[in-house]
Amino acid sequence: MKNEKVLLIEDSAFTRRLLRGMLKDLGFQAVTEASDGLEAEKLLKLHRFDAMLIDWRMPRQDGAEFLARLRAHDNPVTAATPAIIISAHVDLALLQKAATLGAQSVVVKPFSLQVLKSHIDAALARPIDRAVPDARSGARPAAQPEPVAVPEPGPAPEDDAYEVVFL
Repeated sequence: MKNEKVLLIEDSAFTRRLLRGMLKDLGFQAVTEASDGLEAEKLLKLHRFDAMLIDWRMPRQDGAEFLARLRAHDNPVTAATPAIIISAHVDLALLQKAATLGAQSVVVKPFSLQVLKSHIDAALARPIDRAVPDARSGARPAAQPEPVAVPEPGPAPEDDAYEVVFL
């Protein structure tokens, strides 16, 4: 049983239900759901989370807008919460934007339980120093995205390797 608290931000009720089940299968008991970035912002004012799964394309406030606001927030704990982007439509622009906004990784939907586990484990194991303001000046360090691997077009491989993109 895992004590970490996960915030799941996804506009599709069906996908939220599916991901909640996957998180439960991985041992996460504390999963809170939000249907968009605006709802998630309200939850972050009330609760602390150890990681977030954020859908990139949502109405009202999408994943990019939410993550930009979160990283600009003056609460260093909230601003440094690990973020994993989930999206069915991933391109180089999304990967670059997600990296610039301080996401730990991008997962291409649909994905397996093992892929989800690897992303969450990596996010929880790797602190985000780049998103926390400098204590003396209050300025945020410039994001230095790490190289990303983008799958080449063509037939999907036999395993889940093409689904994993760490930033």
